[in-house]
Formats: sequence, C-alpha cells, structure tokens
Amino acid sequence: MHLLPALAVALPLLLAAQSIEEQEWHLDALDVYTAQAQARGDGVIVAVIDSGVDAKHPDLAGQVLPGAGFGRSKGTDGTTDGDGHGTGMAGIIAANGKGGGALGIAPGAKILPIASADEKEQFGLDAVAESIRWAADHGAKVVNMSLGFSSSMTPTLVKAVNYAIEKDVVLVAATGNEAKEVSAPANINGVIAVAGTNKAGKPWASSNVGADTVLAAPAEGIVTIAPENVYASGYAEMDGTSAASAIVTGVAALVRARHPEMPAKDVVNALIKTATDLAEPGRDATTGFGMVNPMGALTAQLPAVERNPLLPAPKPSTAQPTPTLAAQRPVQPVDMAARLPFVAAVAGGTAVMTGLLIALPAIRSRRPKPVVSERDTPPTPW
Repeated sequence: MHLLPALAVALPLLLAAQSIEEQEWHLDALDVYTAQAQARGDGVIVAVIDSGVDAKHPDLAGQVLPGAGFGRSKGTDGTTDGDGHGTGMAGIIAANGKGGGALGIAPGAKILPIASADEKEQFGLDAVAESIRWAADHGAKVVNMSLGFSSSMTPTLVKAVNYAIEKDVVLVAATGNEAKEVSAPANINGVIAVAGTNKAGKPWASSNVGADTVLAAPAEGIVTIAPENVYASGYAEMDGTSAASAIVTGVAALVRARHPEMPAKDVVNALIKTATDLAEPGRDATTGFGMVNPMGALTAQLPAVERNPLLPAPKPSTAQPTPTLAAQRPVQPVDMAARLPFVAAVAGGTAVMTGLLIALPAIRSRRPKPVVSERDTPPTPW
C-alpha cells in the first residue's frame, strides 16, 4: 500500500484524544445508547454479504460465525477480508465497544460473513443471489447488502429475495452513491432500500434516490473498524449509503432481539412506521419514510400486518391464493463488462471510501481514511 498524502493522515491527529466510540457521531444522533438499554441484538444472526469479515479484529472478538464464499470466494468461510469493506459494515452493525474501540448498533448480534467478491474480482448478481439464499438457510434473521448494481435485477436475484422473504428474513440494502436511481438489489420490492443523510440530518448529496427509497440513515463521516492489513490502526472513516444500510441493519437486529417472536413483516413495518419524517410529508424519493428511529421501532405497539408492507398488494383472483412476493420488474440484459470490480482506488489523492459498489464503468469504491484512537500512536505526516 502506498503512503497517503499528509492531508489524508493529518485528520486523525486532530481526533487522537478521542476514543473510537467517541468519534462515532451517529450513535448520539440516533440515540443508540437509549435503544441499547432495551436490546443489544443478542440471539440475532446478521448476514453480511460483502468482501468477507476479519474475524480476528478485536472489536468483533467472538462475534463472527463461520460463513461462506461464492463466486471466486467459493470454498472460503468468509472470515478474512482483504479489502476492508465487509469488516467495516460488520463493525457498524455489531462491534463490541470494548477497550475504547468501536461500538456497533447491535453489539450482541452475531455476524454471518458471506464473501461474494474480493479486491481482485467483480461482484456477480448470481453470486449475490446465492449468498441471499445461503444466508436464509443458515439462520440469518437480518441480511445486510451494502452493495449495488446499476443494471436491472435478474430473475435469479428476484427469486432469491422472494425466497428469503418466505423464510422470514429482513433484507436491507444500500441505494447507491452516484446521485442516480436506486440500484439493485435495493430496488426489489420487499427490500429496505436505505439512502444517506449528512451530519446535519439532511439528504446526503451523493445518495442514489427514487421511488424505491424506504429509509434514511447517516452516511457521512462514519467511523468503523478495518482489518489491520488494510489500515494499521484497525479503524477507518467512510462516507456512503453502505454505512447507512449497515446502521439500519443494526437497528433491525435490535428489534428482532427485543421482539424475538415478531415476524419479519412486522419488523419492517415497525421500522417504516416509526421513522422520523425528514423531507416531504410521508414517503418521498430522497429519504423514503424518513430517518430510522431505533427507540421508536423498539417500543412501537403496532397491529400485525398481513404481509411485508414493501410488497405490492395482491391482485384479486378467483384462483387459489399464493403468497405475495417481491414483484419482478422487466429484466434488461446485464453487461458483465460494466460490473464494478471490488477494487479500492484512491481518487484525487484523498482516501475516502464511499462504500457502495456501483456497476458503472471506471467507477471504483474509494479507500476510507485511516482513523486512530487515543490508544494508538498517530501516524507521522509526510
């Protein structure tokens, strides 16, 4: 790894007096500490479909289960991460907060890592579909997908989403980071599509938005963990709807822990009914139903719903009724050459990870800025 310019490494020097947890501004912004007095995610398995998760990171000690790999990662158990993106998402969701390290939204949850790509290969829609099915079959109650494709979803991906919904799984995905339309799989009915907000609680300018947007969550300057082989401090700061998606995933894990008998459809309903409206009244394209509200979702007393509220209403029929699943939209051919490789590249000399992988030519996910804590020796600027 090449050395970063002085500007990129100087930021942590200003924050070195703070612990990592104190740098996680989103915890206070969402009143996470109050929510954690109600639940901490215990008993909930959260699947992270990403680049793998570094099971050796101290802030995830004992919380990462053996997982699986698909695509070129097939045959692995998902517990290593050469890129850092998956580890960062797992930290936002479930870091344990011990010893001045990072604290996740649901530190009692277990992480089920599913490696669908690495830094040398492309994400494949079919690999993500396989990952969703595998997660649903191996105990995941919530699935985080901080990834996306600008190509239309494939029948295989839609069927995988339908399968997970039938298996009572809450599915959460990032909308994307290119200020365009919501990417797949976030744009599949039944999936919680998460857009981003900035530190002022306003829509994050780079967030993909549209009619498919369901919720919003912080996406700017999110501090989380990183494998030490990626950043020696073990921590990084990132921007992107990937982080926002992970935050909502963590809140879903809290709800499932607090209400273990609550079906996934009612968990989704609680999340959207209690969201804090941000833009136009009701659901809107930029923030969906609004900012995720951990305490609201945990304490709401709502009647049970008949189906996932993000699914279309069933059509009247005289035939024998069948379960209503995610509606399949017209499928366009997927250009394999246009899929984004899981390669982190430094743009403009500044290392900032946007997090979400968008399937557009020549667009790369950018590396996060390294972050140090009060227990670390700050790096020396060059």
